[in-house]
Amino acid sequence: MKIKSRLLIIDDEEIVRDSIREILTPEEEDNFSLDLGEASADLFGDTQEVIERNPRSLHPHFDIVEAKNGEEGLQRVKESLEANEPFNVIFIDMRMPGWDGLTTCVEIRKIDPKAQISFITAFTDRSIDEIIKLAGGDVGYLSKPFIPEEILQLATKSLYDWARLTNLEKLLEIIGEIGLGTTQLKTLLTNILHQIADYIGSDYAVLGKLEADGFEEISVMGIGKERIKIDVLSEKIDLKAIHDIQYTEGLLVCPLEQYYILAVPSKPELFNQEKIYLLRLFVENAVRAIHNSELNEELLKREKLSAVGQAISMVMHDIRNPIAHLTNIGQLIQMNPGDSSQNETMAQLILKSTDNALNIITDVLDFTKNASIHKKEITLKNWLDEIISRLKGRDGFETVDINITGMQDATIELDPKKMDRVIINLVNNSVEALVDNKTEAPRVEINISEDDANLILKIRDNGPGIPEEIKAKLFEAFVTKNKVDGTGLGLAIVKQIIDAHKGFIKLNDPELGAEFEIGLPK
Repeated sequence: MKIKSRLLIIDDEEIVRDSIREILTPEEEDNFSLDLGEASADLFGDTQEVIERNPRSLHPHFDIVEAKNGEEGLQRVKESLEANEPFNVIFIDMRMPGWDGLTTCVEIRKIDPKAQISFITAFTDRSIDEIIKLAGGDVGYLSKPFIPEEILQLATKSLYDWARLTNLEKLLEIIGEIGLGTTQLKTLLTNILHQIADYIGSDYAVLGKLEADGFEEISVMGIGKERIKIDVLSEKIDLKAIHDIQYTEGLLVCPLEQYYILAVPSKPELFNQEKIYLLRLFVENAVRAIHNSELNEELLKREKLSAVGQAISMVMHDIRNPIAHLTNIGQLIQMNPGDSSQNETMAQLILKSTDNALNIITDVLDFTKNASIHKKEITLKNWLDEIISRLKGRDGFETVDINITGMQDATIELDPKKMDRVIINLVNNSVEALVDNKTEAPRVEINISEDDANLILKIRDNGPGIPEEIKAKLFEAFVTKNKVDGTGLGLAIVKQIIDAHKGFIKLNDPELGAEFEIGLPK
């Protein structure tokens, strides 16, 4: 979308406003001038000049808005920002009824710091030092009476300054998005390629990496296969010897450490020093973003390996208990194999110990691999009822009142097997806390509700609540407190499963107990 060149004149004198408007929006050439040009072509032949002789064509065309005082001018600025059509340039008279020019400038700066403001005045009660202190050193100043060329030049320069500031702001915003929003290096590099190509106005660009056997293409932007002949280019220039932005052989070469962007500018003559300066600034930050991305990926790998190592260590420690139980049970059965009553009890203990061991192993496997989810439509109430009925047989559950409230007929698509782990983990944690704390009238409530985008599950108990020291890291791996069994991976796995469903989970802060809130997209 083409940005309008918009200018606001704030002056209480109509004659001044009219004069500025007439200077910046001159009438088109009249028919007489056009007829004279046609007659000249008939007499002397049609000539085509390289240089445009009309100096007016070198200046922008402004969309001009007027205001008679400072308060009205501020309102026009607010309206322009709300319409997403900000003023690029603002001319302000210094002496006006109501707010003077400086007060108006200060108020405008509060809501639009990018507008290029100039004072056009014959008299002022403010010193230059005061003006700079309050309005900033980037304001312009022109004394009345002025000549048309001064107004035209001031407006044009102010517009270019606004465009330069906007471009720089956009580049830094792009860099911020690249540095924070990208974790995969290829995505990052492709983003950089498109931003640079768009900025220089390139019809075709390629990004690649120099390998021992040649140039490895990573991403291409534009129409036309093999617009850039890499083999021919390599014979003429040594890419490894280029360490700064260069325009050579009709190509713009941007080195990004071991990566290179080769772009064909659509209008090479417009690629001036100012563009090179801003592009160099962008490239420097892009290289930094690449380094950060590479470091982040390496750190993520190391953290994952570290987490796996820590998990294995904890598994080796935790799994010793159920294995030791199995060993003791086997020895007791060997000592008295004919005792059927004892063997029945031992069989229950064997099942419990193997179940504990398998749960520990499953936790680690689930944490270290982000398996895909397989959704199907379920009725929440029925699904929760089935989970709770299975949990009722566990130790401690017989003493806890578990209720499901809210929307009884709500349906949703989810992965029942994986979401089982979520509900079981959260309810089990609540029951353990209630039993260990010997809470009077222990209860767990699962409430089903909805908002505009999500179905909401709230799992709440009346126990001791979550210890303050682990709240901030509750969903990280190996965070646990006062639990004898388990790897500390439970809530980290819960978070992974919820994230895979594109939902959210958070810990609320009720007056009593603990409450987890889960949101699942409808």
